[in-house]
Amino acid sequence: MFHFTPLLGAHSTSPATQSLLELDNSIKILIDVGWDSTFAPSLLTALETHTPTIDLILLTHPTVAHMGAYAHACKHIRGFGSIPVYSTFPVTNLGRLMLQDMYLSCPAAYTLLTPPETTRLASGALKLPPTPSEIEAYCSRIVTLKYSQPTALHSAVARVAGKLGSVTITAYEAGHTLGGTIWKIQQAQESIVYAVDWNLSRDNCLRGAAFLGGEGGRVQEQLARPTALVCSAKNASITNITGGRKKRDEMLLETIKRVAVDNNGTVLIPTDSVGRVLELAYLLEHAWRADDKLGGKNKGVGLYMAGRKVKRLSQVVGSMLEWMDEAVVREFEAIAEADARQKTSNRRGGGGGGDVDMEDGKTADVGGKLGPFDFLHLNLVATPGQLTRILNNNDGRGKVIIASDSSLEWGLGRDAIMNLAGDEKTMVVMTERGEGKVGLAGRIWQGWQDKMKTEEPGFMAGLDGEYEVEIHTKRHLEDAELQSYLTYMSQQDAIASKHESIMTSSGLGGIDVEGEDDSDSESSDDDSDSERQGKALTTAASKKASQATLMMGGGAPDEKVDLGVNILLRGEGIYDYDVRGAKGRNRMFPFQSSRKRVDEYGEVVRPDDYMRAEERQEEEAAQTTEAALDQTDRGMGKKRKWTTDPKPDAPKDAPGSSRKDRRRHARRAPSDNDDYDPDSGGEDSGEEGEISSSSDEDSYETTLSTPAKLITTRHRVSLRCSTTFIDFSGLHDQKSLRMLLPLIDPKKLILVAGKREETQYLAEFYREKAALSSRSRSGGGSNTDVFSPQTGTKVNASVDTNAWLVKLGAALDRSIKWQNVRGLGVVHVLGRVTTPSAESSSASPAPEAKKQKTTITTLSKSTGGEGGLVLDTLPPALAAATRSVAQPIHVGDIRLADLRRVLQADGHTAEFRGEGTLLVDGVVVVRKTGVGSVSIEDGGMGFGEKRRSFMAVRRKVYDGLAVVAGG
Repeated sequence: MFHFTPLLGAHSTSPATQSLLELDNSIKILIDVGWDSTFAPSLLTALETHTPTIDLILLTHPTVAHMGAYAHACKHIRGFGSIPVYSTFPVTNLGRLMLQDMYLSCPAAYTLLTPPETTRLASGALKLPPTPSEIEAYCSRIVTLKYSQPTALHSAVARVAGKLGSVTITAYEAGHTLGGTIWKIQQAQESIVYAVDWNLSRDNCLRGAAFLGGEGGRVQEQLARPTALVCSAKNASITNITGGRKKRDEMLLETIKRVAVDNNGTVLIPTDSVGRVLELAYLLEHAWRADDKLGGKNKGVGLYMAGRKVKRLSQVVGSMLEWMDEAVVREFEAIAEADARQKTSNRRGGGGGGDVDMEDGKTADVGGKLGPFDFLHLNLVATPGQLTRILNNNDGRGKVIIASDSSLEWGLGRDAIMNLAGDEKTMVVMTERGEGKVGLAGRIWQGWQDKMKTEEPGFMAGLDGEYEVEIHTKRHLEDAELQSYLTYMSQQDAIASKHESIMTSSGLGGIDVEGEDDSDSESSDDDSDSERQGKALTTAASKKASQATLMMGGGAPDEKVDLGVNILLRGEGIYDYDVRGAKGRNRMFPFQSSRKRVDEYGEVVRPDDYMRAEERQEEEAAQTTEAALDQTDRGMGKKRKWTTDPKPDAPKDAPGSSRKDRRRHARRAPSDNDDYDPDSGGEDSGEEGEISSSSDEDSYETTLSTPAKLITTRHRVSLRCSTTFIDFSGLHDQKSLRMLLPLIDPKKLILVAGKREETQYLAEFYREKAALSSRSRSGGGSNTDVFSPQTGTKVNASVDTNAWLVKLGAALDRSIKWQNVRGLGVVHVLGRVTTPSAESSSASPAPEAKKQKTTITTLSKSTGGEGGLVLDTLPPALAAATRSVAQPIHVGDIRLADLRRVLQADGHTAEFRGEGTLLVDGVVVVRKTGVGSVSIEDGGMGFGEKRRSFMAVRRKVYDGLAVVAGG
C-alpha cells in the first residue's frame, strides 16, 4: 500500500514543500518541513494535524522551502520533536545555520500569538522563537546518512524500532544543493523514489543528480523502474540557456564588469543563505583570483558576502569537500600535494611553490595555500551596521554584494535593496524566477518582464516606479505588557501541564513528548495498529472536547473538565459512576498501568525510591536553608537580583524567573541595536567587511528568548535601479524532465512542487509518452498512471500486485531438501497449487504438531479464493513427465574483482577494460550488465588454447554460483 498526500507545494507558486507518504502497517513518513517567505502559521495547520501519526521524517535540502519550519515545529508542535529524522551530513549542518540566520534576521518567522479576545495581551505579541542552543539540540537528533547507503530501519544506526523495521531508506545525490538528497524508500513490493528539486547538470562545486549512473548513459539500476516516482514539476515549460554552466558564468562576469568595473556601480545578487550561495561564492572568488581588473588591490572591485552566519558557513564548508564535485576535490588535493613538495624542498634548501592548472582554465594558487573555499577576495559581512558602512563608503570602487535572502523579504539582502533601490548605478541580478513571489522580489521580476523586449538571456531593464513595502521589526515588551505576557504564558504552561496529567492518567499518553527516553518511543512503536489508531482517535476526541471548554482556550486553569469514568481515579471523595448508557472505555472501571522506563542497561532506577528517611530529612533541611539564604539576600542593604519580572508576585514557572534566565538577561543586548552580531563579541575591530573572531552566544540566546512584539511599518520605496535575470537556481528544466522521466519509466508518476500550468503540461506529456512506449512494447498496452494531486488531496499509488499466502502441503514438506546458500535456505520445487479441500481429499492430513514452512508468492486474482492455498506434490503421472525437463538453477551473484583474483591465482591473465568488463587471456571477455547478469564472450577465436581459456573461465563462473537441483 502506498498513499501520497502533498501538504504544501502542489499546484502552487509557493516554493514550500511538505509531503506525507503512507505505507503498509500504517507507517507515515513526512518528507520535508518547508516554509516560505511569508512565514504564515496557516501553512503549518495540516502538519500539526498529522503530527501525532507521523513515524519518520526525511529532509532533502537545507533551504527555507524544505527545512524552514523544522525548528518551529520542534518547539511549538506537541510531539514533533520526538519523531526520528534522517538527512545527509551537509543538510543537517547547513540547515542548522540557515535556521539560526532566519530567526536572527526575520522577526516575522517567530509567528504571532493568537490568544482569546478576553486575554489582555499586547497587540502583535510574538511566540518565543527557537534559540541557538535549541536549534543545535533539534539538529543533533537528526541521523546522518551517506549517499548510496541502504539503511534498514531495524538496524542499530537507525535508532528506530518496532513497525518501521520493514522500511529501508537510501539517499542519492540530488545536485541542487550541497548534500541535497533523492530518497528511495523500499517496503516489500513498494519501491518509491522521491525526487524534488534536483539538477542533472554539473555545477562549479556540485555534482549532478545520481540518476544517470549506469552503462551507456542509462539510469542506474537502483533508481530505474520504481513502483512510484514523486517528482517536482518546476521549470517543466522552461528550457535553460544554450551553452549551459559556462555560458551562465560568462554572463554574470560580463554583467559585473559592465556595472562595477566600467561604471563603478554596485551589483546586488540576492540568493539563499547556505544553499546556492556556495556556488556563487566559489565562482566569484576564483574569478577575482584570475582577473586583475576584478581582484586588483588598487582599482579592483570589492566583493562581499552578507549574511548573519557567513563566518560560520565559511568554517564548516571546508569539512564537506567530499560531498562536492571531483574538480573541487582535485583542487584541494593538488594544493595539499604542492604544500608537501614545498616543505620537502625547503628542508633540502631548494625553492618551491607555483601554480597548478586545474579544469576549465582555473588555477590553484598553491604557493599561497589557498583552498577552494579559502576566501582571499571575498569579505564577510554579518551585521546591518557593517553593511551600511560598506554601502556608504564612496571610495570610487565598484562593489559586488551576495546577500540573503532571494525573496528580499528578510535578511541583509532586504537591508541592501532598501539602501540601493534609488541608485541608478545599481544592478540587481535575480538568480531565481520570481513568478508568484510577494514583496520587492516579485515586483522587480514583474518590472523586468514588462520591459523585456527580447528573449536573449541576460537582458537588462531599468526600473522606474514607487512601491509600498512592509518593514517588520520587533520591540521587547516592558512593564505592563511584559507582565501580561508572563501571566499569559504561565497560564498556558499550567494548562499544558494539567492536560498532560489528564492524558497520562486516562491512559491516552500515546504521543511521546520531547525529552522522553528512546525506550519509550520504542515501546510505543511496538503497539499494535488497533491500539495506535485507538490512541490517536481518542486523543483527537479529547482535544476537541478540551477545545469546547475554557481550558484549551486560555481560560482559568481551575476550569473543570469532564473526565468520564476516570473521575474515579482523579476525583476526591468520588466512589461511584453511572455507566448506564455509557460507551467505549467509560463502561469499564479505569485501570492505569505505569510504563517502566528502560534504557540500554535495563530498567531505569530512581535513587529517590531507595533513600532512607533520615537522608530525605537532611535533603529537605538543606533546601529549606538555601531558600532562607536566598530570602536574606533580598534584605536591606543587599543587592537585589535583576529579573524580567518587575513585581515580586510573578509566577515561579514564568519565563525569566529561573536563575539561568536571570544570568542570561543580565547580559541583555539592547533591543534597538541593529549592529548586534551573534558571531562577534561587541568589538568592531578588523577591516571593513570582516567579522570579529570572538563569540558571545549568551547574548544571542538572550536576544531571542526575550518576549517581544512585532512592529509593522509601511514605507514607500522608489525603484530606480536596473535588473537582469541569470538563472543560478540549479534546477531541472524541460529538457531534463522530457529526457529523464521515460528513462526512469516508473509504474506510477506523482507530480508535486510546481505551478498549475507546469504540472498539467508535464502530466499530459508523460501520459502521451508512456502510451507510445506501451504500444511499442506490447502492441496496445495500458498507460502509466500519472497523478497530480492538489494540496491536501490523498492519492492511492499502490503497486498493482496481489500477495497470496501459500502453505506447503504435508507430503511436499517431507520431501524437500533445503540447500544453504550464503546463510539462506533455497530449494527448487515442482508442484501444483490446490485449495485446502482438494488437498485433504487427496492426501492424508499431517500431524498438527509438525512444523510447517510457509512462503509468499504472487498469483493472479483468478487463482483461488480467500480461504488460503496449498502447494503440494504433483500427481505421479504428471511428475514423471516433468522430471526430465527440470533443469538445475544457478543462484548467487559474481563480483568481477573476486573472479579476477581467482583467475589470476589459476595462472590466467585478467585485467579490467572499462566499467563492468574483464578481459581474460586477451580474448575472453566477461561482462556484468546488472545484478545476477553475467555474459562470457570468446572474441570469435574458439579453437585450441583459446577454447580452453573460454571453458576455464566459464567453469570458474559456475563455481562461484550455488547450483540448486531441479525438481
